[in-house]
Amino acid sequence: MNGTGAQSAVGQPGRATQKRTLVVSHDPGFPPASGADLRNYRNAEAAARFGPVCLVSVKPNKARNAPDPLIRVEALSIEGEPRTASIGWWRSRAENRIPRSALTRLEALVREFRPDTIIVEGVGLFKLLRPLRPLAQQLILDMHNVESDLAGQIRRLSAKRSAAAFSVRLLERKALSLVDRVWVCSNLDRQKLMSLSRHKIPIDVVPNGVPQAGDGLASLPAEPSTDNGFPVIVFIGHLAYPPNIDAAQRLASVILPRIRNALPDARLVLAGRTPRPEVQALASMPGVELIEDPADVAPLLSSAHLTIVPLTAGGGTRIKILEAMAAGVPVIATPIAAEGLDLVENDEVLLSQSDERLAEMAIGLCLDPEGRARQRLRAHQAVWARFGPQAIRDAVRDGLGPNGATR
Repeated sequence: MNGTGAQSAVGQPGRATQKRTLVVSHDPGFPPASGADLRNYRNAEAAARFGPVCLVSVKPNKARNAPDPLIRVEALSIEGEPRTASIGWWRSRAENRIPRSALTRLEALVREFRPDTIIVEGVGLFKLLRPLRPLAQQLILDMHNVESDLAGQIRRLSAKRSAAAFSVRLLERKALSLVDRVWVCSNLDRQKLMSLSRHKIPIDVVPNGVPQAGDGLASLPAEPSTDNGFPVIVFIGHLAYPPNIDAAQRLASVILPRIRNALPDARLVLAGRTPRPEVQALASMPGVELIEDPADVAPLLSSAHLTIVPLTAGGGTRIKILEAMAAGVPVIATPIAAEGLDLVENDEVLLSQSDERLAEMAIGLCLDPEGRARQRLRAHQAVWARFGPQAIRDAVRDGLGPNGATR
């Protein structure tokens, strides 16, 4: 393993009660490359305010150091090592493959690091819960999504993605029976999960935070110039994820052409990881640009006049919307895209279920500079107040609860 070792935080301001936290994820949490990674790393940063943190991934990780000296980075697999048998003789489609060698390393790491709390990322790592249960003073399941609800939504989107929501629901119920606490992204997800759980355990809302937020309240960035190529519409997301593929296709083929009828210079920028061939094909359409695997989304947001997020399926809280609002980019979206964020409609966000209406809203906002400026300001204030660093630290502090087991 390749960690640097966490230093003791005894004596540092605000850290009188030390809580050692181990965060287990499938992909490396640092450096973050996806929405899930961003959540895992933000949670680790917040937990480091209360004591040493070890951020460990099942998959290999070349990173050795996180910016915070109290965050230790580890990996349970080594690039190029021989493939070993996986845990369990069978796993559902919702579960990740976990090599037995990874479990052996994790058990050794737990004994060496001696965490007060172990946080496991989602039911995809279900096979780790039983082995960790006797080793954990407190075991927390961090559910980025209520996966059974999301599986049902995706199944309606595509017959090819027909993973049974019922089997995922059974997996979630088994997971809930093994842990002390559960973290979810929103009050809405909390309500969904409460209807599934037969066990009375704490379910804490730990929302996704503003990515790359730092510690200070950012000032509202200036809007990019509207003199040349207006508007620039950006859509950022994992472009192999079925709901994002569907949204990108509707943006390019339905929404953008309607906007260009009124605003001929309108451009759509699709940006994200591993775009599927059907997304790559969209780049040949008028006014559409595709940026594959962007190293940094900040320049894309700083040049955007608005973002349109026409999702028809999704779970958790939407980092792409938080990112845009934090950068001062007005958001137009479907209700499900903004679900769980508790944004004020027609003030902080514009919402519609219809692609045609989303296009009309975009045109109206582009032709209304005062309305656009007002939405930019209100959304920016809202996201920093509810999803900024202090809000996430408070949520993680409450979610960690008292030291020791709560079962």
